[in-house]
Amino acid sequence: MFEDLRGFLTHLESQGQLLRVKDEVSVKYEIAAGMRKTSDIEGPALLFENVKGYPGWRVLGGLFATRKLVALGLGVPQEQMLERYLTLEDKRIAPEIVSTGPCKEIKWTGAQIDLAKLPIVTHASKDCGPYVTIGVQVGKDPDTGIRNLSIHRMLVLGKDRLSLWAPADHHLGRMILMAEEKKKGLEVATAIGVEPAIVVGSQAKVPFGIDEFHVAGGLRGAAVKLTKCETIDVEVPAFAEVVIEGVTIPGERVADGPYGEYPGCYSEAKQAPVLKVTAITMRQNPIYQTALTGMPVTENHTLIEYGNAAVVYREVKKIVPEVRGVNMTPGGTFRHHAVVSIKKRAENEGRNVILALLSMGIGLKQVIVVDEDIDPFDPMQVEWAMATRFQADKDAIIIPRIACSTLDPSCAEGRVTAGLGIDATAPMKDRWRFEKVEIPGVEKVKYI
Repeated sequence: MFEDLRGFLTHLESQGQLLRVKDEVSVKYEIAAGMRKTSDIEGPALLFENVKGYPGWRVLGGLFATRKLVALGLGVPQEQMLERYLTLEDKRIAPEIVSTGPCKEIKWTGAQIDLAKLPIVTHASKDCGPYVTIGVQVGKDPDTGIRNLSIHRMLVLGKDRLSLWAPADHHLGRMILMAEEKKKGLEVATAIGVEPAIVVGSQAKVPFGIDEFHVAGGLRGAAVKLTKCETIDVEVPAFAEVVIEGVTIPGERVADGPYGEYPGCYSEAKQAPVLKVTAITMRQNPIYQTALTGMPVTENHTLIEYGNAAVVYREVKKIVPEVRGVNMTPGGTFRHHAVVSIKKRAENEGRNVILALLSMGIGLKQVIVVDEDIDPFDPMQVEWAMATRFQADKDAIIIPRIACSTLDPSCAEGRVTAGLGIDATAPMKDRWRFEKVEIPGVEKVKYI
């Protein structure tokens, strides 16, 4: 597995999956435009080597813009990703603490701190400013000291201040509130430019109180090397390109937004905690990494796909022993829509799967259940199953007032939506009537 981001980039370049951009580009919109284009064509990751106003810096974008790139990051064939993820996520390996690391080759403290010196990118036309978008935040539970990893956007507010959009229903947001109950700020480090397993591990849907560095260790098959920060009691990946250390200011909130969010719409301005930066450390010749969000598909979507699919798979497995596939659909932002293929053994199994998934509170709004002969990743096959095996008056399920994302613009009440389930499995009775028409010998035709 890769020790650091640079090792992964070397591998990508050998696979033809990294493009070095020599043209001068601006951090305002131009880098994001390139990322948007490469995402749309499922192209390579982009390493911008001539960033206007930032000599010596390189900016990396689109590193996880496609499913293929995520699979390469974990060293797993794309078609085996969910199966391998389910296995590796549970094989947790504790991190290794080391005395120092490349992330400390350059140190800024006190008056040296200036976020404007970092090539932080402004992405969308109506974004209210430049955002750190793929920094892995490391915080510690104020009660237990257990580390938590997450990725939350951070808006630049000044030389040493950032907003930290971490809602209270997310683990980091909960920890910020726990610290504030003790009249304290929460120490948070943001590691930018780390190896892929750490980024993917940070998005694992594990219970509160589990250190995602252990998950990342399982994903990479070896312990993650951590080193202690300079100004706060937090450990970070020793090979990170950039580390921003800071402490949240108790009770202080600031307007964050608008921002082009993962549903493909702009989020309105919301009140977010404020982080006081206490140090910035980095490697020599650093690489600043940014990630695009907005209209699917972007890195914001692909990075959470397998964590969400794993949660859905495990829940369905409790009901139906033979789960053939789970597709968290791109158009559903890899969050809100799921297509599940099962080997149905009892008449109500499709309905039971729908009820279980929509009641989980993980943001699902639509669940389609199909039989094992339907590829859940093929929209034509799924639609065919709906056309031939589904009747709306008896096979559709609507559940009102279930939990949803605060960023879903269709949810007028913020966290409340309705769930739609479609049971497109064939009835057990007269099953022969629902079989696909097949022509023997198609695979033997050689003249076409």
